[in-house]
Amino acid sequence: MSIAESPIFGHMSKSMANFTVYTLNGKNIVRSKAFMPKDPKSKKQLAVRSRIAALGKQYRMLSPILCLGFPENSDNKTPQNMFVAANFSTAFELLDEQPVLQYPLMLISKGSLPELSVTDAALDAQGITISYDATALLPEMTGFDEIIAFAMMKNGALHIVKQILGFVTTGSVFLKLKDKEDEEVACCYVFVRSGDGKKSSNSVFVEVNT
Repeated sequence: MSIAESPIFGHMSKSMANFTVYTLNGKNIVRSKAFMPKDPKSKKQLAVRSRIAALGKQYRMLSPILCLGFPENSDNKTPQNMFVAANFSTAFELLDEQPVLQYPLMLISKGSLPELSVTDAALDAQGITISYDATALLPEMTGFDEIIAFAMMKNGALHIVKQILGFVTTGSVFLKLKDKEDEEVACCYVFVRSGDGKKSSNSVFVEVNT
């Protein structure tokens, strides 16, 4: 940075080439920018970039469900911020020294409500039937809390269903699939969202059995 006091140029502003010029307290301040900014590519930095890129791709694919799964926003963070924070350290396994996203480790919702317990999941030509136990939500359960089930297909199609829990602690939820999709499920999850939409539980990955 340099300070220029020139009666010829007077007040200066804006940029030219790699210089940025502005006026502060009557003085012209000149800052230079590197023509070739450093772009370090250590293994650690490349691993960080790989994780961020993978989570960014998942967010773009899953944003309709992630907007439901991260309602507890006390720090004014976006669902994308919270999704990345929830998964950056825990949703990856190292394969050949490279971080690879694992769906069973990924959270599509995170919150203070207790998790559902998935007791069974079955896949057939019509869809996915998920049986659950919501006893952990007692005694705070309300009549308007809902279970949200979600599946993403390998072609990127999303299937979401919402079902009011009522005050029943056990039951099942059905995700209808289109024809010929019964063998194309990439991942499936369930979680609970409060009736007022302000709280959620951590999502539970559903292992789908044929």
